[in-house]
Amino acid sequence: MARPTRTLWGSLTAPTLPPFVAAATMLATLPLLRPGVFGESTALAGCAVAVLAAIAALLRRERVRARPVPAVPLLVGLVAVAYLWMVGHGAAVFAPDRVRDLFQDFVLTIGSLVAFAIVLADPRARRAVARGFVVAVVLVCASWVVTALLWGVAGLGAGQLTTVPVGTVELQPVYVPFTISYSTSEVFGLEVPRLTGFGRESGWMAMSCAAAWFLTDAVGYRAHWVKVLILAGLAGTLSTAGFGVFVVVLALDVFLRPRGGIGLGGFLRQIGGLAAIAGAGWVALYAPVLGLSAKQSSNETSLAERQDATDAGVRALTESPLGGLGSEKQAGINLVSDIAVNGLPFVVLVSLAILVPAFVAPGRGAGRLGRAVPVALVVFLTLLLSQPAAASTWAFALVAVACAAEGLTTAERAEPGTPALARWHRWWAGRAAAASSPTPPAVPIPSPARPPAALGGERS
Repeated sequence: MARPTRTLWGSLTAPTLPPFVAAATMLATLPLLRPGVFGESTALAGCAVAVLAAIAALLRRERVRARPVPAVPLLVGLVAVAYLWMVGHGAAVFAPDRVRDLFQDFVLTIGSLVAFAIVLADPRARRAVARGFVVAVVLVCASWVVTALLWGVAGLGAGQLTTVPVGTVELQPVYVPFTISYSTSEVFGLEVPRLTGFGRESGWMAMSCAAAWFLTDAVGYRAHWVKVLILAGLAGTLSTAGFGVFVVVLALDVFLRPRGGIGLGGFLRQIGGLAAIAGAGWVALYAPVLGLSAKQSSNETSLAERQDATDAGVRALTESPLGGLGSEKQAGINLVSDIAVNGLPFVVLVSLAILVPAFVAPGRGAGRLGRAVPVALVVFLTLLLSQPAAASTWAFALVAVACAAEGLTTAERAEPGTPALARWHRWWAGRAAAASSPTPPAVPIPSPARPPAALGGERS
């Protein structure tokens, strides 16, 4: 009986999918899940797309065994406990309609993160997701560079294509080639649009740029132009908090990250790292345009509102550590102010969910590079200082992606990208073996030698 020919997509009775399907489907949730650019209105659709990616990954397991990274389920579990606290706390404090919103946040966030855990359990899919995220960030940053060059020639604001809804604010412009902006900031006396990319606001895009910077090594993208474009995009966000977080984490990573062994050089590097961190803090405070002092003069109202909410969180540490009804504007805007809203237990659980998995990320056989910790620090400091932890699915997913990339082996990290579709077809049809492993040439077998005729014997 002839065996059925396998195809790229498997068979009807044994379906399977290549890794790029699950990875591409998961990356499609970047603008759809919160804090994506459309996430406030498309979070349910984004969760559905994430579930489809998980189904694609499960179909692939018919052929490929999963190799999950323990850090990812740990992260999902801790976030689930934190969100359960948030829902329970809301039931005791808030009105019923608010509880419905919190429960919806729980279902969409945890459901999407479970889908991420399923996809990232496949080594090739996790590498494709991590590489795809870096590529998406680089493309957005390259678009910003093109837009900025166009403005330099034709004037600020030139090349507007259309407008799109961004977060909960009014329609925002999209510039050539596909640069989405969010509000404006004053730069040397000029009002300049701020890059928001696939984020709900510029601060989220700055977090993605900083995380992509550290992920480039983990996915094998070490070209200098990649990091130059990422830096350009980070500058284009004009995000004070994003810039400050990046320079501080970069100083920590360069000077204080353990590199193995104990020696005078390492000791001096770490001592110098303390001075570098102090210098990074000074740059974050006083750098022109992106520093905190520049933000105070250009956007004093926003900074004052965030400061009021943060001060309320600090007071709640002693007055109401279990949280309550935040009355300040922008209450819950960061983890500190969240103490006054969702309580200290929520803040502690979220902090553990972000930081603990990064230190246990490498799995069996992984080639540790130490990239998960800086990515986790970028996300943690962003949430600590400037962005809300509630309903921020991709913030947690980014830590999961970094932990999964840390779980790649050295060979998997160095392996080139996905082969051409035609080669896949040949491989799945069973004809690749002959093409990739040609049959060795036959070794000639010598024929038996004819015995020599005896001297003086018969001649033929």
